[in-house]
Amino acid sequence: MNHRPLSCALLLSILACGLAAAAPRPPARPPETAPAPAPTPQPATPQTGTPQTGTPAAPAERQPVDVDVQSLQPYNLPPASRAKMRACGEEWRAMKLAGQAAGLTWRTFAEQCLVK
Repeated sequence: MNHRPLSCALLLSILACGLAAAAPRPPARPPETAPAPAPTPQPATPQTGTPQTGTPAAPAERQPVDVDVQSLQPYNLPPASRAKMRACGEEWRAMKLAGQAAGLTWRTFAEQCLVK
């Protein structure tokens, strides 16, 4: 049985009767917590004198930063076939369940396993 038309009709009748009145407004805030009025914008003053022509001032010269570019590159595991990756994953899972992977991460284990 579809109750949607019945529920819509009930809602419309409640709204039409005025039973669903709006919630009362909260009390007015004290004047000390009212937000400060926005400052009025000052009209732009026209520039007097001759307009500046030529090149703008050069920005301050930047100093080179010593960054290790290799550390910014994404980390890649050694290339391996899907079967080799699956075998290493199963070996890693078995080690984790047996508790033999203490202090070892997947990356370090995978590097050693995929090279074998």
